[in-house]
This record gives sequence, structure tokens and C-alpha cells, in this order.
Amino acid sequence: MQNYHITQDQNRWVLKEEGDERVLIEARTQDEIVQETRDYMKLRVGSVKIHGTDGRIKEERTYPRDQDPRATKG
Repeated sequence: MQNYHITQDQNRWVLKEEGDERVLIEARTQDEIVQETRDYMKLRVGSVKIHGTDGRIKEERTYPRDQDPRATKG
């Protein structure tokens, strides 16, 4: 499963694949980048870690939702 990160980069929010410096998506606000990431992940399997303005992970989302490990027994 691929890992992606949404982080703030100066005055914009960006989505990058873990280990790659290329920006896949950028937006002006965190809400916009989360919405655009949702569309981007429709054809992908991965985990998206959403960082706050302090750089710490505040939320993690798995796409598609049925791949979320918390939904499985164990």
C-alpha cells in the first residue's frame, strides 16, 4: 500500500507520495486539498496522512475505505 502525505508548504497545501519530492496536487486550503485528494485516490489504494500546520499527523485516511485495517477483525 502506498503512503501519501498532505502537508503545508509555505502558503499552499500539497499532496506528495512518501519518499518522492514531486507535488502531485496543490491547493490554497487544507479543505481543498483533502477534497482533491479524495478524487485523486478513487483509482488508487493507499494511506493518506493529513498533517496540521504544526507538521504533526492529525488524521489518516485509507483509500478505498474497505482497505482500512481498523475495519478488519484482529
